[in-house]
Formats: sequence, C-alpha cells, structure tokens
Amino acid sequence: MTRWGPGASLTPEELSAATAELGAIPVAYDFALSQHRLPGSLFESMTTAWRAFRSGVAAFVASCEDDLGRMAESLRLPGRLIPVWESLPPHEWALIARPDMIISGGRPLIVDVNAHSLAGHFPLNDLTLRAHRGPALRSLFAGPGTPRFVMGHYADILRRFLTDDRDLVALSYFADEDVGENNPNTWHYRAEIHELRRLGLDARTVRVEELDISAHGVYADGRKIGLIQRFFNAHLNEKQMPELARLASAAREGAVNVLTGLRGEILNTKATIAVLSSDEFTDGLPPSLAARLGQALPWSRLMRECHTRWRDKRIDLPGWTERNRTRLVLKPAFGSLGRSVTIGREKSEREWSVILNGALSDEEPWIVQELIVPDHHEVRFFDKAGELRTETGPAVHGAYILDGELAGGICRHGRQGDQGLMINGLTGAIPAPVYWL
Repeated sequence: MTRWGPGASLTPEELSAATAELGAIPVAYDFALSQHRLPGSLFESMTTAWRAFRSGVAAFVASCEDDLGRMAESLRLPGRLIPVWESLPPHEWALIARPDMIISGGRPLIVDVNAHSLAGHFPLNDLTLRAHRGPALRSLFAGPGTPRFVMGHYADILRRFLTDDRDLVALSYFADEDVGENNPNTWHYRAEIHELRRLGLDARTVRVEELDISAHGVYADGRKIGLIQRFFNAHLNEKQMPELARLASAAREGAVNVLTGLRGEILNTKATIAVLSSDEFTDGLPPSLAARLGQALPWSRLMRECHTRWRDKRIDLPGWTERNRTRLVLKPAFGSLGRSVTIGREKSEREWSVILNGALSDEEPWIVQELIVPDHHEVRFFDKAGELRTETGPAVHGAYILDGELAGGICRHGRQGDQGLMINGLTGAIPAPVYWL
C-alpha cells in the first residue's frame, strides 16, 4: 500500500481499476497522481499571448491580401502545396487548436501553432478529469483549483457542421498510416470516438480510400456521413492526391462537410512564428501589436542567408547561429512530435554545424529560435516497477483553443530534466490537465 498524504492510499492495482476508462483506449502515457495547478493570472496571460498571435496572423494575411502565393513566398513554403491548400472549402483557421506554450519565469510564450483538427489531447483532458472524480482518486484531486472540461464545446463545434445528428461523424485519415507497425495515432482516434459517442455523436474512423462517394452523399458501409473530421496533413504523396481530389469534389459540391479544410495549413507551420517574430514584419505593424507579439513569441527567424537583429544588434544569421548554439534551437517548419528539433546546448559544435548546414540547404524551411527553458513542476506517478515516484522537472503546456479562444490547458511533464528539453509523448512525457487557482 502506498501513502502520499493523510488518509490517502493506493496500490498500482487500485490505480489501474480507477483509470480503467483510460486503459481501455489504451492511452499511451503514465498517469499523473498529482494535481497540476496554475494561477488564474496565467490563464489571462496565456489568453493574451494567444490573442496577440491571432492578431499577428490576421495582420500577416492582410499584408499578403489573402493570397496564398504571397503567403507561401513570405513563409518560404513550397508553392507546390498551394493546390493542396486550396483543394477543400476554406474554414476559420483557428477554430480548433492546441498551441504549445512554454512558461518561463511565469511568462507564457507560443513555440508551436498546432491549429488544425490533428491537434490532440482534447479527449485525454476529459478522460483524465473523470478518473480524478472517481471514488478511488477523488480525495487526491479534491484540492484547490478548478479544472476545465473541453469536449462538450468541441462536440458542439462538430454539430455546427454536421448535416444531421443522426448522421455519422467520420474521423478520416489515409490508409498509409496503417502500413507497417501499429499506427501511433490510433489511441488519439479511439479516445476522440469514445468521447464523441459519450456526448451523443455517432463517430468512427474511416480511411479516405474507403469513403463511398456518390451524387447523393458520402457513405461508410451504407451509413451516411454528415461530417468528415480531417486527420490527415498537407504533406500528401502522389498516391493520395487522387483520393484528396475525390473528397474535395464531394465537399465543394455540398455532398459532405469537412472539418477542418486545408487552407489554414499554410499558417500552421513554425514558419508563421518566425515571420511574426521577425523585425522585417513587425517594423511595419502598429507599435502596440508589435509589442504584444514580442511578449507572446520567442525570438525566431527563418533559417537563411541574411542579416537580422538580435537584441537590437545587427547580425549575420548563419554565422551568428553557428557561434551561439547553446542559446538556440533549430526546428524544421513542417516538423511534428518533436522530430528533428535540435537543442543547441545538447549537441556538440560539430553536430550543430552539420545540422545547421543541412537546414540551410534543405528545400523546405527551417527556423532558428531562442531557447526558452521551462519553469519546473512536480509530478507523482507509479513507475514500471510499481513504485510511487516524485519528479520535478521542466514542462510544456498545451493551450486548448476552441472557437478561437482559450478554453483550458494540459501540461506535459518532461521526464529527461534539463538535459533533454524536447518534451512530448515520444520522450515519455506525463500529461496532466491544468487546475486553475
């Protein structure tokens, strides 16, 4: 029997029973046995940061006159993707998002956009909070702070686009995801289906290739689909393009709604953060918006041969980047799940130089970003040996955005300490919903 406070005890077996709903999915993370609390003032600060970013995006789109070609050129994104971005009917780009924020010294900074229907962890938030309220864990999570459930609002957004509540919600992805080893996204899909069904929506996964499209509508095994929630990204291969064209035609003819479209993907890369942070862009903004963006975003630049400013000092970007690796991070603009993110102080000079040269020669853009060291937080959990452990380390926060506004948040506790600041599910991070004080 493990004890962590007055009158509170639990065994690993009892924890497994208390989290059975999560285990049935199964969720691919350890379970945090501690409340993650943030002050209400941080909710306001995160809201302010997000709104500044959203306003910056609006200013950027307006500066390009909403022209995808000009936007792609400014972001240094490949023009070959424009037909993909334009294929599906447009939508509000920040309808559903989960930007990553690093809180450093109590100040939140947006380090990744995640503004599309692939943004995960919404269902995980509610599943975890329900486990907290069960009889076995209620006393542990009954302390100060108010959690925020998000899937009710999420489901309401889907209902807005659903033709009829009796129709099927299809979470659609390309069949290539299921080739080879187990699809790492399966638990995300199962969690969302579980939550949507609990909220009264009939949902299931349907591969894009298996959509039965006719002049009368789109079907899956004879069931009419009222809404397709897109779970594929804009980097399509040649085999997938005809399937996208088939779906796009049905969507444009009104046979089915797709949430979300692909046009917003142009704003969903790390290149957007780099442009909104750069003096080349902010010098043309109203001073108040430029200042707000400076507070919301870390110093970031598109990695290329150019001169720019660092702390009001004019620098040659490639040379300065090579000499200052310990204070910088290199990221591919199209990266996800932390893949290829390089934290300079965790690499040797030679390794950094090789990666930097690769970024400069890559046909797709990379960004260089100021290293922001996260504030540390405590987390308790049972390890694989069944022992209760307490760790204190860096954390990244995912901000839940619904209808363009902050709705809540989740913390990812890093397991590698300050020696490994890339914090995501691939590195054993432990998620915990935020309780707001």
